[in-house]
Amino acid sequence: MIPAQNKWMLLLDKFVDDWAGILIPRPTIALAGFEQSDGCYWCGKEVEDTNSCGCKERHVPWSRVIRLGNYEQPLSTCIVTGKYAGWDDGLEFLGELLGEQIRGSVPPDSIIVPVPMPPLRRFFRGIDHTAVIAKHAARVARLPMRQALWRWDNAPQASKSACDRVKMNRNTMLLRPLARIRGKNVVLIDDVLTTGRTMEVATNKLKSVGVSSVRVAVLAVTKMPKRAKKM
Repeated sequence: MIPAQNKWMLLLDKFVDDWAGILIPRPTIALAGFEQSDGCYWCGKEVEDTNSCGCKERHVPWSRVIRLGNYEQPLSTCIVTGKYAGWDDGLEFLGELLGEQIRGSVPPDSIIVPVPMPPLRRFFRGIDHTAVIAKHAARVARLPMRQALWRWDNAPQASKSACDRVKMNRNTMLLRPLARIRGKNVVLIDDVLTTGRTMEVATNKLKSVGVSSVRVAVLAVTKMPKRAKKM
């Protein structure tokens, strides 16, 4: 028999669980209708024909992009909730989905490296969402995770325009002491890929210390704006 005290605890857990489920649904429910979709091998953007992608006109420092899909609902809502509401279950589930995409798509000796969050921003948010995503992605992909980078700027990327984002200082990312990544194949993880500047700065920093290769893995990629037709 279950002691009376434990019965009350089980009832309390069920009440809290049901109440929380009303405020923030289960990840599988929140992502209902979502289907994973691939993008351009090099930049991750959604394109009908990879050969016609605009990224061919510019150099990207990484080897490929692995993604879950476009930055649109329901995926975008789950990402925002995870970042700003500290939705651990959602971030864990998204990380697992990303890990499934990574597994078998990268060299077996690769290591997972999350894009770092500035300490002050992490303090105020109370969560390092990218590290949570990377942790669970690494577990599912069966790869080690190493927090090899440190970041000093504190302005959120979401608050910047596209023009401001591409102006990110190349010295924004620093290598942590005892990172031990020289000669490694790195899978760099972030939540959203927009202009690619954050990933570019992080990738170049990793390459400057002698990593063998860098692949980018993100939850979502923002869609390319449609170009206006000439009159």
